[in-house]
Amino acid sequence: MKIEKQNISNRVLEYLRKQIILGHFEKGDYLVEATLSKQLEVSRGPIREAIAKLEAENLVEKHSNGRTVVKRFDIIDIQNLYDSRILLETHALKQINPEILEMNKSNLYLFVDLMQKSYEQKQRDIESDLAFHGYLVKLTDNHTLIQLWSSLKEVFRTLIDITSEVTESKQQEIIDQHVRIVESLAEGNVVQANKLLTEHLQDACHYCCEGKKSNIGRDDYVQSEN
Repeated sequence: MKIEKQNISNRVLEYLRKQIILGHFEKGDYLVEATLSKQLEVSRGPIREAIAKLEAENLVEKHSNGRTVVKRFDIIDIQNLYDSRILLETHALKQINPEILEMNKSNLYLFVDLMQKSYEQKQRDIESDLAFHGYLVKLTDNHTLIQLWSSLKEVFRTLIDITSEVTESKQQEIIDQHVRIVESLAEGNVVQANKLLTEHLQDACHYCCEGKKSNIGRDDYVQSEN
């Protein structure tokens, strides 16, 4: 299947990142522009851009001979990423001004509604899930927290993608978890909201690790958005 030309560089990047995280590209494998270009039926430019971003994400490294090699990515790396999310997002909840939350909680419910509609249409909504968590951090107006979360946003997107594949039969439960987090915040119960958020992300970590262990997502090509 040919990669769609729309957002082609990002599609290539998302595909390669997911394959590395899941272990379909293993430590020591070379990413060769010409080979990937032929496999994915795209020019070498988007491949080159994607590889450069993967290097910035510490998923690959360039050797002195100019060849790009995949770095080790194990279960512990998924766990470390989720531990980072828990630290960032639970700290964010403590910093949200109650008045700011009251003015903006409708946006959080909007993301939940979008997830619900996608579920009812039997679709996975990675973007609304990601946006919900990013918005929690944004509400702090803490530029350092926002920058830290944003720097990992694309990797978080891939983790949510993997997790949502594993949890297709549990999507309603996951959507309800988001609702309960907002409800606790709206009631001023930050301790309970943090507990719910931590449990939610710990569950997601477990499912993501299960996805890696079960070898999901071994696709030869990036799927079309259409």
